[in-house]
Amino acid sequence: MPVQKVCLELTDACNLNCTMCYRHSWHEATVDMSDEMLEAILTQIEGIETIDEVVVGGIGEPTIHPKIIEVLERLSPYKVSLTTNGVSLSPAIREAIVSYVDQLVISIDGLTDNFFEIRGVKLEAVLNQLKQINTLKKNQTKTQRKNLQVIFQMVLSATNKDDIFGVIDLASEYGVSQLIVSNILPVDLEESSQCLYTMYKDPEMVAYYNQIQRYALKRGLAVRLSDHHLKTERRCRFVDNNTAVINSKGEVAPCYRFAHSGSEVVFGRLKNIQAHTFGHIMHEDLGTIWHSRAYELYRNMVYNNHYPSCTDCELVDGCDMVNDTFGDCYGNAPSCGDCLWVRNLVYCI
Repeated sequence: MPVQKVCLELTDACNLNCTMCYRHSWHEATVDMSDEMLEAILTQIEGIETIDEVVVGGIGEPTIHPKIIEVLERLSPYKVSLTTNGVSLSPAIREAIVSYVDQLVISIDGLTDNFFEIRGVKLEAVLNQLKQINTLKKNQTKTQRKNLQVIFQMVLSATNKDDIFGVIDLASEYGVSQLIVSNILPVDLEESSQCLYTMYKDPEMVAYYNQIQRYALKRGLAVRLSDHHLKTERRCRFVDNNTAVINSKGEVAPCYRFAHSGSEVVFGRLKNIQAHTFGHIMHEDLGTIWHSRAYELYRNMVYNNHYPSCTDCELVDGCDMVNDTFGDCYGNAPSCGDCLWVRNLVYCI
């Protein structure tokens, strides 16, 4: 299948230092995508007819990139999603969002106290930005093509789980159409105590999730929930949706998980994540990289579930291969056998 969706990481730097961010496990310096590289990527995207959606986001905060407005304008013929913490949007960026973006995904990880504890800024700063965006939307002329949809995304943990009902209220109040709820992806053993999901079904979590869904329904809000316990089904949204991720260095990765090296904790086990990419955008064009034999074999492997289920394997406690993502016992490299994204425990747009 041809590439249909591109996740474009303009920068892996951020204007915040959130407590739950998995950038904390990185050892690499942050970098902004260069103008030359950005121009090459945009030109290549425009040259591939099958691409219809671009997510401007990734691990960093895209709105701090100096070319963000030009990028959104250039990509306006596509379905454009922009992920942001929404803290410091200039008037010009707000105008560009309303003019060129289809989906604005704003991270709201709790109410006043927890939001400040997690993000180090006040929730009111983000809500004031949203008010101004809603005013711009209201004053939008009928000739403007885009109809901006605002989405909240919340990373759920033991710290903020009681705030979710207040976040739903805020979403309803501010005209938000959807709430995406993902579990925290811990990067060290201490942080793993914040996880709410379990290996087996927990009646308390079942009741909690049912309560969320009922409350959201009453408030007229669509909610997308990650799972709260391990299930058999494994689906990769990146592969299923024919998505390529281009990181801020210009490397083409199969997903966010393999776009950078770091660490994560999988049901109490610390795991080293090695970045895995299939080519560099300045050395080969995106179409060539996408159709390379290595990348096609990888997507085939993931789509057909031809990789082990390490997470619930009875030998996992004595297996050294689960300590990192170099490879698995089927001979695949990299290893997706422990991926929490394919289990829908971690969710991203």
